[in-house]
Amino acid sequence: MRHPAALYRTCASLYITRGLRGGVRAPTLVGVRTGDGMELRGLGYPAIICKDMQRSIEFYSKLGMRHLYTEPNRDDTESVQALLHAGGDAYLLLVGPTHEGVRIAEASLGVGSMQYLTLQVSADFMDQAYFELSTAGVRGSEEIRRGYERLVFLEDPDNVLIALVAWSTEPPPGLDRAEVLARAGEIKDAAGAPFVEDEHIQQAIAALSR
Repeated sequence: MRHPAALYRTCASLYITRGLRGGVRAPTLVGVRTGDGMELRGLGYPAIICKDMQRSIEFYSKLGMRHLYTEPNRDDTESVQALLHAGGDAYLLLVGPTHEGVRIAEASLGVGSMQYLTLQVSADFMDQAYFELSTAGVRGSEEIRRGYERLVFLEDPDNVLIALVAWSTEPPPGLDRAEVLARAGEIKDAAGAPFVEDEHIQQAIAALSR
């Protein structure tokens, strides 16, 4: 297995997750209106194709996810799908074979594949990430700081790259993170800065907390 940090260096500039090949539909976004009239409500669950369903369920359970249910795949009689709860209103769908020898799809980097999956964690967890992951038997990278984010990379049993993400400065309870990011972007633009940094987040929090 390649070390997650090495994988990160090959795709660090790509901060998006893409859909998977093999007939699994990409996440649906509904509820928040954008400039072109589309209404978005947030990111739907990503679907990850796995080789061994039980192995993947056990792995994500170590990361704190709760297995909600497993059911047949309505679109493929030779596969099943399991829904996991990642906290709040976030979920993960695993799609795997019903028995050994069934090949659903082969994941590959590029257009139509998922670059990596981000899982939000608290700053307190990030402070203890190495210990917590080691205790759970999961190998992760060293912490990487980019802008206002703190990241630790790791791989699941099927080599899906995962980033645990926390903000360097956490907004106070009740303050909308989307509003903080929007205001931080405005502050960045006004300052002529290329990236949203932690200082912009801090200024945005201060402005929105008045």
